[in-house]
Amino acid sequence: MPFKALLFATRKAGITPTEFKTHYETVHVPLVQSLSGEPGTLPISHKRTYLARPVAGEDNSFPAAVVVGSQEDFSYDCITEVTFEDEGAFKAFFAKRMEPGIKEVIDADEEKFLDSKKFKAVILGDVVETVF
Repeated sequence: MPFKALLFATRKAGITPTEFKTHYETVHVPLVQSLSGEPGTLPISHKRTYLARPVAGEDNSFPAAVVVGSQEDFSYDCITEVTFEDEGAFKAFFAKRMEPGIKEVIDADEEKFLDSKKFKAVILGDVVETVF
């Protein structure tokens, strides 16, 4: 049965939303893929959804395009959904990510664009989708 997790990533102070997305897509994802790309350990899918932050605020904060709620509710910049074959594949992936030599390289890259203090992750339960 597929095993899914959501990751909530926030850009580092001083990084624009475009810089954040560019680094995540062109540097970080390929790096993680290359370092933990063993059969059975990579996710089946790695979906990234970026919050719309179209215009810089007065303080160069790039507020989210909030429809309901407040800016404080949307402190993250990207919601990442990772899907693994099963819980064992998920555990194998994260064990690989934490191996000495790999952990330091990935952590150093994340330091360039992520605010690690605001990073959040959660395991998903049942996923139900209605298509209209």
